[in-house]
Amino acid sequence: MELIKGFITTLVTTLIFITAIELVGPDNSMKKYLKFVMGLILVAVLLNPIVKFFSQGETALTSIIDQYDKEIEEGISKEDTTIATQQLREDSFKDNFNKNCINKLLKEFKDMNFESDLDCIVDFDNMTCQINELRIGISEKGVKKVKEVKIGEEEKDVKEEDSIQKEVKDFLSDELEISKDKIVVYYL
Repeated sequence: MELIKGFITTLVTTLIFITAIELVGPDNSMKKYLKFVMGLILVAVLLNPIVKFFSQGETALTSIIDQYDKEIEEGISKEDTTIATQQLREDSFKDNFNKNCINKLLKEFKDMNFESDLDCIVDFDNMTCQINELRIGISEKGVKKVKEVKIGEEEKDVKEEDSIQKEVKDFLSDELEISKDKIVVYYL
């Protein structure tokens, strides 16, 4: 932008100078030589940016692009990037925790499939993790049997834990050192 501004300023100044010289110049045969010289000066002014671009254009162009990049980067708030980085780190931690939890469960209970969802607060400054809830979904490998549908009768779902849910909860509590009341095991 500054290059264009400088070029236009130089061009306008040169045109004003040429006009002033032509007004002051004599009206005799010397006038055509004066116009010729002023035309050469105008051509030199017009060709100057083109010659500059070919001689040192790459370095000037890269320095201008770098300058615009710096201006754009300064416009981006550092707080936004730190918040985004913190959120990314927290999401990565949760994903890794869920994958590790599923891997441990698959090693212990080979005939089942698992899903894990962690709800926690991670503090990377103090290297602590406060787990609010760990939800584990379990299902048997293979084809699932469809439950019998009874029309007109209400079926009461009893939400008691069976032995498999209890085993999974005990295993995770011992393995991950999490209290049992923060672990929820359900069937998929």
